[in-house]
Amino acid sequence: MIAEAIDTALTVGYALAGWVIFFVTVAAILALAAIATGAWGMRALWRRTAGPSWARGRIRARIHAARRRRRARPAWSTSQPPDYGEAA
Repeated sequence: MIAEAIDTALTVGYALAGWVIFFVTVAAILALAAIATGAWGMRALWRRTAGPSWARGRIRARIHAARRRRRARPAWSTSQPPDYGEAA
């Protein structure tokens, strides 16, 4: 009878330890997911509040300037003479 009580206590103890390990693992996974989501959200928020992309660094400014230079001019802008001396 005492052996059965000890066996039952050990079985319940192992089952309880298993559930504790399970819940700790699930809690760790959820905590890591929350940290990753929070970091992503903070990064997105920072990128929105930091200003335009070209103001964040020299490389981005160069890319922005190159794209602005490559843009085609509108058709109406080429119909006017570029020099005011020619217009007079």
